[in-house]
Amino acid sequence: MTQRVYELDLLRFICALGVVIFHYTYTGHMEGFAPIADFETVREVTRYTYMGINFFFVISGFVILMSLQGRTLREFLTARFIRLYPAYWAALTITALATLLWGKDVFKVSLGQYLTNLTMAQELFSVASLDSAYWTLYIELKFYLCMVLLVACGLMPYLKAILALVLSVSLLALFLPWSSNINMFVAMFPHWSGYFACGCVFYLVRRDGLNWQGAGLLVLSLAFMMTQSVLFGALMQSWFNIPFHGPTIALINGIFFALLCLTALAKRHPFRFRRWYYLGILTYPLYLLHQHLGYMLFNRFGNEHNIAILVVFTTLAMIILAGLLHYGIEKPVSSWLTRRTKRSVQPEQVANQV
Repeated sequence: MTQRVYELDLLRFICALGVVIFHYTYTGHMEGFAPIADFETVREVTRYTYMGINFFFVISGFVILMSLQGRTLREFLTARFIRLYPAYWAALTITALATLLWGKDVFKVSLGQYLTNLTMAQELFSVASLDSAYWTLYIELKFYLCMVLLVACGLMPYLKAILALVLSVSLLALFLPWSSNINMFVAMFPHWSGYFACGCVFYLVRRDGLNWQGAGLLVLSLAFMMTQSVLFGALMQSWFNIPFHGPTIALINGIFFALLCLTALAKRHPFRFRRWYYLGILTYPLYLLHQHLGYMLFNRFGNEHNIAILVVFTTLAMIILAGLLHYGIEKPVSSWLTRRTKRSVQPEQVANQV
């Protein structure tokens, strides 16, 4: 079952928009990137939209496991490269040029930093990401590596047991003191590993139906999501000295969990419409482009009288720019790379048949 799950496109876009709102109305001011974007009343609500990142990881677990079905490792890795890197390189270049023009003293870029960022694994070389949002990409790459190792080592038949182990160990590790002190924007375990595992669980339940094993994994998934999000909310409170309400966090996670259960269990999903595809394709470029570009626009053009409307128009502009990046660069480059890859694989397949 590898057909596109359209309601996930809608959820991904909502999560991406939530992250944009969090950065524009909360992080920009609170971390000093865009001090002018001070929305004291609004951020009482928007402070919770950071959880879009957590939900991205769940959806990624679902989609990546689904995309592995019926593919060789070479096909999977090629598809991931084509999916990730053309859009990333384009967004990285746009952000680098904007930084040179408008970064001033807040944002800076060097040629070495730009070139290292092209790898998407700049943390390996102790080089800062050119845009703060890129930290999740390195975590994603680690997840892909884990899945490749599982396939390469022939461990996929034991995936349910492995997921149970990952969820259990990740959940328990959250209560250890070191889990609050590690660099959780580089380390996958324990804060993010469980979310990827949750996504894999939802896919397996969708593929195989609900049985006692699936039900047990769903319970573990819910326990991890609730625990991590509440504990992370407490960490956010300590970082920013602003309270994060545990029951509110739990409610948001409960709603998301219920929506993913609906995707996993419902044969006819009430929100499964093909039109959500057009929102889904905007998600990745929107995420890549929005953060530092938005902050630089606020710093350059914002004042206490126009900042609210500037945030609204910047959000709309980023959605439009994401569409331009997708249709102008990502789609044609990805199509060209896909065609070239198929041509290079065919002679090898013929040789293997001889």
